[in-house]
Amino acid sequence: AAPIAAPIAAHAQLSQQERAVTAAVDRRNAESLALLERIVNINSGTLNFAGVRRVGAVLRAELDALGFTTSWVEGAPFKRAGHLVAEHPGVGPKILLIGHLDTVFEPSSPFQKYERLNDSTAKGPAIIDMKGGDVIIIGALRALSDASLLAGMNITAVFDGDEEEAGD
Repeated sequence: AAPIAAPIAAHAQLSQQERAVTAAVDRRNAESLALLERIVNINSGTLNFAGVRRVGAVLRAELDALGFTTSWVEGAPFKRAGHLVAEHPGVGPKILLIGHLDTVFEPSSPFQKYERLNDSTAKGPAIIDMKGGDVIIIGALRALSDASLLAGMNITAVFDGDEEEAGD
């Protein structure tokens, strides 16, 4: 077993910027959990185009607030809802973040709602694949912004609307 002081020693080895980012993540934890609950409670089964678009709209607002230029790739030509693309041009290496908006749970599924089981566990449709990952992307970008590190970064985020069942 690792000594109990190991996390403290690891934290001490972080740079000032890394400590600022981790502190920002911690400060915004409740906000991230609220975002997770909000999007998990939106049914976005692949064929529920309105639901996929609603999740996309929620994430789009978050990305717009962070200074990204967002666009919606209309999915009608490939018989799906579409995709959210967010761009943040800057210097340095290009970073690509990828997530998806759809789930395997169509409106007829009985598994529809976020449920908090205790102080560290929740369950709900797509809470792990992929809405939790989408919230982690937003949370990381918020933390970079809070630490004044996002402004110069070159990032594109793509949130696919038909990962679970690809369109034409």
